[in-house]
Amino acid sequence: MAIIGVMGSGQEEWAEYAEPLGAWIAGAGHDLLTGGGGGVMRSAARAFHGTPGRRGRSIGILPSEPDPVRGHAPLPGYPNPYIDLPILTPFARKPAGAPPTELSRNHVNILTSDVIVVLPGRHGTLDEVRLALRFGKPMIGFGPELDFQAMPAELRTTGDFGTVTAFIADALSRC
Repeated sequence: MAIIGVMGSGQEEWAEYAEPLGAWIAGAGHDLLTGGGGGVMRSAARAFHGTPGRRGRSIGILPSEPDPVRGHAPLPGYPNPYIDLPILTPFARKPAGAPPTELSRNHVNILTSDVIVVLPGRHGTLDEVRLALRFGKPMIGFGPELDFQAMPAELRTTGDFGTVTAFIADALSRC
C-alpha cells in the first residue's frame, strides 16, 4: 500500500478539501499519514477512518515533550481519535523561525510519504513543502490558490479534486 501524506493547518480543518481526500485515500486502499493532531490532520483522518471497507491505516507522526517517567509523551491533543497507528517521535513542534536544517517530525512526515497533498497551513506546512521540494517528493497543493501565496512557487496548486486524485495516481505509477 502506498502512503499518502496529507499536510496542512493544525488549526483550521479545511473540511471541504480534507474530508473528500481522506475518504478517497481510504477507498483507494492506501495508508494516510498526517501529523496526528487537529485541523486538517483530524479532518482527513476522520473521513479516512469513517470509510466503510477501508484496508489502509491512518498513521499519525506525533510531536512530544519530555516526560520524567516515559522519556517522551505526546503533546496534549495528540493523537486525534481517528489515528490507527500513532508514532511518537522525540521531536517537539518545530517553532516558527527555526533554521530549515533543524530536524523535526516534519522530516518523518515527508520522508515516509510516497506522495504528498498539501492543504493550506502556516509555518509547519511551509516547512513540509520545503522539505518535500528538497527531497524530491511528488507533491501537490489542494485548496484555494490565494491560500498558497506564502508557499514556494514550485508548489503546483489546484482547487480541483479530480486533478489531485489524478496527480496521486500518476505519481504512484512512477514509484
